[in-house]
Amino acid sequence: MRQRRQTLFMLLGLSLAAFNLFLADYFRGIEAQLSSVALDTPNWFFIAKPVYNWGGFFVDGSAPTLHRLPTVVFLIWLSILLTGYLKTQRSFIQSASAAILLGGIGGLTLDILSFGSVCDWLGFHVPKAPIFSQLNLSDLMILLAAPVAAIVCPQKIWLRFICFALAFLVIAANSYYHVVALSDWVTGLY
Repeated sequence: MRQRRQTLFMLLGLSLAAFNLFLADYFRGIEAQLSSVALDTPNWFFIAKPVYNWGGFFVDGSAPTLHRLPTVVFLIWLSILLTGYLKTQRSFIQSASAAILLGGIGGLTLDILSFGSVCDWLGFHVPKAPIFSQLNLSDLMILLAAPVAAIVCPQKIWLRFICFALAFLVIAANSYYHVVALSDWVTGLY
């Protein structure tokens, strides 16, 4: 019974990764039909014309460079590690958070390996603010699951600290420009 549950969680994670790849392919295909971001939109979330990045969370730019190779290798290694982690018996929360994290990391990995870049199609906009952000389903899965998985998955307390610090760094790197733009806008109001 427990082994069956672990297999289901592993399949869930791999299915989420494949679903993100499907969405990336879909939005690449209908790119011409989507409009660019309109900052007067009253919606917090919206579908927008895709933007592409090369998936490096510590390197700027949208073109592939040798500096991004460590990021790609890290994503591949982490996807393999999470798949192996999900093969063993774990608690429900450990398995669920690892499966969602595998879906996010695996989705980014498949997107980069299939198309050479990450397709961001989901827009986030604070109404009446002059800034916006675009991300994808994999980004959301990582942002939600990484801190939980970092706390509940490692057995040793020192490893939990390291994993949580790494999760925090990835989230901070992913959010840095959005937070800076938002803080610049807020300070400009006063």
